[in-house]
This record gives sequence, C-alpha cells and structure tokens, in this order.
Amino acid sequence: MATLEKIRNKSVLLFIIIIVALLAFILGDFLTSGRTYFGSPTTVAKAGGVTVEYQDYQNRLTQTGEQLRNQGRDYSNDVLTQTVIQGLLTEKLLEKEYNDLGINVTDKEISEALTGPNMHPAAYQMIMYLSQQLQLPEVSGAAVYDAMMNPAKYGLRPQAGEELRRIWANQEKEMEAAMLNQKFMSLVSGLYTYNKLDAKSFYDDNATTRHIEFVTVDAAAVGDDQIEFSDADVQALWNSQKQNYRLDEETREVSYIYVPVEPSSEDRIAAQQTVENAVVALNETEGTQGVANNANFVVNTVNVPRSAVRDNRLKTFLDEHTAGQAAVIAQDGDLYTIAKLNGITTGIDSINISMVQAAPGTNLDSIAALINSGKSAAEVSDGATVQGQDSVWTPLEGIGLTDRMKNALATAAPGKAFVVNDTVQGQPIEGIYKVNKRNAPVNYYDISTIEYTVDPSQATIDKLTGDLRTFVSNNSSAADFVANAEAAGYNVLNDQVSASSTGVGNAAESRRFVKWALDAKKGQVSPMLQDDKQSYIIALAVTDIYDDYMPWTSAAVVNQLRAQARNAKKADKLVADYTGKASDIAGYAGVMNAEKQEGDVAIAGVMPVSIGFAESGIQGAIAAAPKGKLVGPVKGNRAVVVFQVTDINTDNRPFTEAEYGQRFNQTFGMSRRNNALPLLLGADKVDNRSLNFVQSVGE
Repeated sequence: MATLEKIRNKSVLLFIIIIVALLAFILGDFLTSGRTYFGSPTTVAKAGGVTVEYQDYQNRLTQTGEQLRNQGRDYSNDVLTQTVIQGLLTEKLLEKEYNDLGINVTDKEISEALTGPNMHPAAYQMIMYLSQQLQLPEVSGAAVYDAMMNPAKYGLRPQAGEELRRIWANQEKEMEAAMLNQKFMSLVSGLYTYNKLDAKSFYDDNATTRHIEFVTVDAAAVGDDQIEFSDADVQALWNSQKQNYRLDEETREVSYIYVPVEPSSEDRIAAQQTVENAVVALNETEGTQGVANNANFVVNTVNVPRSAVRDNRLKTFLDEHTAGQAAVIAQDGDLYTIAKLNGITTGIDSINISMVQAAPGTNLDSIAALINSGKSAAEVSDGATVQGQDSVWTPLEGIGLTDRMKNALATAAPGKAFVVNDTVQGQPIEGIYKVNKRNAPVNYYDISTIEYTVDPSQATIDKLTGDLRTFVSNNSSAADFVANAEAAGYNVLNDQVSASSTGVGNAAESRRFVKWALDAKKGQVSPMLQDDKQSYIIALAVTDIYDDYMPWTSAAVVNQLRAQARNAKKADKLVADYTGKASDIAGYAGVMNAEKQEGDVAIAGVMPVSIGFAESGIQGAIAAAPKGKLVGPVKGNRAVVVFQVTDINTDNRPFTEAEYGQRFNQTFGMSRRNNALPLLLGADKVDNRSLNFVQSVGE
C-alpha cells in the first residue's frame, strides 16, 4: 500500500511537470515564431477587415517577378515583397468597398467596353495588339471576338482560338477591375464639393500673382552664442509637431556597421600583375589560348567591320595594333578590359534585298518568276500564306547565316529573284530572295574582348569577417557597439525598421536582417551577418524601440528638429531686434543691413521668390496682406522677412465660381485617387506579418 501511495504522489508531480513543459513549449513557439496559435499562420498581412493570405501573396510575387524578368528589369526581392503586399491589400480593401457600397459591373458593360464602338481605354492596347496579329483591317474588339469564336473563318487553327479565349478571359477580369475602380473613384471625387470660399481661395492661390518688395535676413546671421538653447526647445518643437511623427507600427531604432566585401590594396596589386601576365600570354599564343586556363577571364569574340565598332577605346586599339596583338584598353574600377585582334579578313558589309516567305507547299518558282517579270515582293504577298518585304538592308557577317545562304547572297546577280533551300538546326527552310544592292567589300576584324574582375581574395574576406566578429564579440551591448566603433575603424550608421521595411539602410536584400532586429531585445547586438551574394557584411544593434510615435531623440529626426528649433530661436531674436525699427522697405533695408529685393509670388508655388522652400508661414502672410501695407518682420523657418505687396495681377483672368470650384474638386479629388491605400485604411493600421515567412539569421 505504501508503494502504491508513493506512485500516486509521484504521478501527480509528473503530471504537473508535463503540463508545465507543454505550456513552456507552446508559449516559446508563440513568442519566437510570430505565428500565433490564436490567429492564422498563413496570414501575411491584414488591415481594415481584410487579409492577405500566403498563397495569394506567393502567387502574385511569382507572377510579378516573372513579368519583371521578362522585361529585363532589375529589381529587389525585398522591395517587391512589400510592393506586392501593398497592392494586394489595396485590391482587397477596394473589393470590400465595392461590396459595401453595392458597386458592380454588368456583363453587358464589360462586353460594350471590349467590343463596342467606344472601346474602353484600358482595353485598347490589348485589342490593338490582337488586331495587328490577326492582320485585321482596323482595330476592332468585335472582330477579335469573332475570330476567337470562329477561328476557321480567319484561317486560324483551333488552338489559336483557345489561346484567344484565354487572353480574352484575362482581359475581362482586368476590365471588370478597372471599371469597378473607375466607378469607386468617381464616387470619391464626388465627395469633394466646393463652396464659394473654396472656389475663391483656389482662384487667389492659382490665378493671382502678387508682386512684392522685400528685405530678408537669414537666421544663420545670429550666432549660436547669442541665443539660449537647450534640449527642452527641441522637445517643445517636437510636441508642437507630434502628429507628424506618429507610427503605424512598432519601429526599432538600429545602429549598424556596414562593411562592403571588396578587394584590398594587395588584391588589386596582384590582379594588375595577373592582367599584365595575361597580355603577355595572349601576345605569344594563338587566339585567346593565353587565358584559356583561367576562368576569371571572360572572353567575347566577334567578327565585324569597323563601322560596327561602337566603343571608341576599341576603335583606337584597332587603329594602333596589328593582327595577333593584345593590350589593356580600359580599367573601370575593379574591371579590366583586354582586347586582342585575332585577324583581319574582307567581306561584304551589308546588302539590300527583297525577300518572300511562304507556307509549305507553295510554288516558289512561279512566285520568283512573277518578281522577275516586274512584281515587287509586297505585290505577290497575300498576307496569309505568302508574305514579302522589299528593300531590307542586312549584314552578311555575324548574324547566324549559314555558309550556303551567305554565299548565295554574296554571289547572286543583282535584280534577279532566286529560290534558296537550306537547313537550319535540322529544319528545312526555303524562300525567295532578290539582291537589290550590294556594298563593296570591307575589312572585317576578328576581335576578342577579355574582361577580368578583381575579386577579394580569401585572405581579405577572412580578415574582414574575422575583424567584425571580434568587434561584436567584444561589444555585446548597443551602448558599447556605438561607443567603440570609431576606435575600431568602423563607421556607425542609423536606421529605423519595422515589419514593413524593405531592408536596413541601403544594404541590398537585407529584409531578413530586419527580422533579426524585430525579434531582438533593446540593447542587443547581432552576430556578424552576411548577404546571400557575399557582397557585404553587417552587424546591428537595437538601440531603442518605439510604439506610437518617433521620439525627438531618434537619430532619424533629432538633428533636423535641433536645426529647426535653433533657427526658430534665432528668428525670434531677429523679429525682436527689428520690430518697429523702420516705417518702409528702404528703412528696413538699412536697419537689417540687407538689400531691397522684389519679385512675383504665386501662392500655390513651392517657393516665394528667393526667400526659400517650404516657407508656408511667409506665403500665408503674403496672401493675406492688402496691397500697399508694410508687413513684418515675419518669422519663417530659416529667415525673417519684411515685405510690401505693390501689385496684384490676375492676368485678366476673371473669377468664375463655377470654373474655379470645379478645378478645386478635380485637384483635391485627384490627390485622393492617386493615394488609395491611406484613404481606404482611414485610422486603421496595417498588421504586416510577412517577416514570419522570412528565414531567421545568425552566424
């Protein structure tokens, strides 16, 4: 019995231990993974009652990335992820608005937009492209639709009809989205209804120019020792502008050390010697055999006439060297370019030809006879099975022509059409050609350009990474990290990162380092980190964490605020010194030791004459001042000004309430249409969880 009692007591203890362990496991995963058990682990972002789920996000990311690659455009994956999230949120919020407001687009409206006489502008580009591909006599959505439904009628295979239906279905979706958005934005624009004061104000700001005489003194004329200034002044300025520093999401202040992985001076000296040795080897061997065993030399060989050489450095090389010689023709940073002239031959630069291509089974001999009887290639073309072009200039060298084709074009008698049969990559081809004009033979240069990029050696990489590892190991707190960086030879940079940040500072593809910063505690220092391309190493320290507002002490704003607050103090002193000291502009010019100036001020402009940018206070004073009244000294952001409005010019544009009221509506309604996401969000915030799907970083 005693033994059983002991087992019972221990079982209770074991049960408690198991429960505690399970709770620790669950809470630990909850706190570290970011994918809460109380929410969806597949949600990438949410706002305003809508969510972006991972599958939709990943599909759009793949689709957009593929489009950019097909267009040959370079892009940042980190920037693309946030662009895609913002786009999907906007789409889903718009869909919600459409449903809430009862906005819809009927099938009849879509059909009319695509096939009607007044085609929707959003569809025109696609319809024009398909009309051209189908060789229609005009751009017609109705004809494209007919070809889609009846491909045989237009000489198309059934597969072409299926492809057209796929394109058409996608266009219908895009058209519906465009028309829904158009209806919604028209509704939004309609919310901006002017009153008489709005119309008059818009007229005064845009149609009226005030000519002023003025004198101004820059705040910098007051020395720092002439004012009392403290951090309290900076904080007071921040408090007056606090709403400007409101944060939409938690933000981390980070200090970071960024070290590009680049060659050392020793690496560059060694590279120079390698390039010099390569030039010697190229001069002593045939072709590019001198660098054949070194994969760091990238070779490109062309056979072109001198007229095709666009690089002036390469032209100079050709003028100064003979066949078999090589030389360095350029050094751009860490990139060397060597050129070698392998040989010189003669060939026909280009010829002018007429040509005809036809469907298999076409009697080409009869068509050639028609051309030789006086018909042009265009005249024998029927636009379907036979297509011809006249007077086309083409080179004979370096464009992939077979020797047979090249020889036929080089030796054919001008003015006589002939049939050429050939095989390209195992496929038989045939066509009709007529040489109209053949240029005289010119020199062709067989040129190799060899590029060599100086890369950092392994010893250099080891030293860079080793030094930074040692530094972060010896400075494991944010305070030490910042305080000791300069002595260790590092420059500390600052940035503010949040869940929506595309990266840290200007470090490429660094969003996963943002994840580290958001997972870290205040004061924590990262290990030495490296980007995927091994182009830089980086270390971060979290110096502060902000929730609702960016504080005035943040490195992002403190210097700007300090300058503004100091200038405000100096401007206050100037206003106090000059107020009431004169009764006209000439008098103030003498008192302020400043030259009298004059100019025109358009209130809607960004700069009132030469006073400076973003001086809204001064602009407002000018707008409110009656003609002839001396005004000032007026305090600006960076200067103090005394002015007098001497003339008000409307360029004979009379005020019409209806006209300027409508322009008011269009201007302010348009500004909302161009910035849909903030409009849709209102006071709501974006809950961006995309970092949950970013791999963590470490050593």
